[in-house]
Amino acid sequence: MIYSSLKKIIAMLLSLILIFAFSGCSSREEYSSFEISEEIYNLVTFSEMKELSGVSLPSYFVFQDGNVKRYSVKVSATGASADTLACFEVNDDKQRATVISGISQYLTNLSTAFKSTIGQEYNKVEKRVLAEFESIIILVICNDTATVWDYLTKLGAKEVI
Repeated sequence: MIYSSLKKIIAMLLSLILIFAFSGCSSREEYSSFEISEEIYNLVTFSEMKELSGVSLPSYFVFQDGNVKRYSVKVSATGASADTLACFEVNDDKQRATVISGISQYLTNLSTAFKSTIGQEYNKVEKRVLAEFESIIILVICNDTATVWDYLTKLGAKEVI
């Protein structure tokens, strides 16, 4: 009788362990712009960065924070670096087009600013990562874009052309 009860308890414990093990191993399907931004920020080295608020967003990306669902944007705290980490979550194709256009203008402005002044930063802009994962548009400008691409492709992101 004790043996039977002990056997049931062990079976139940093993079942619970298997349930937790398999639920912990399942791949994550949903990421927020903030989570992706934080993963990348902790993955590679950036210059000193500052977080952009909704008020300053249009001066960099030529669109309002209301044009995106959510976002996380960090730019270099100094004018001497092009380092950028921006993740914009969009609701639809119209918002996507607005964000891509804003990023394109931002990249043009950075290229123009650094082309004749700081060649190393201009090269970073030229080698930038522009990707899309589900409804999130991701822009990364840093020295180690290979590591960023590796992370994003493992996540399932595709290059924005």
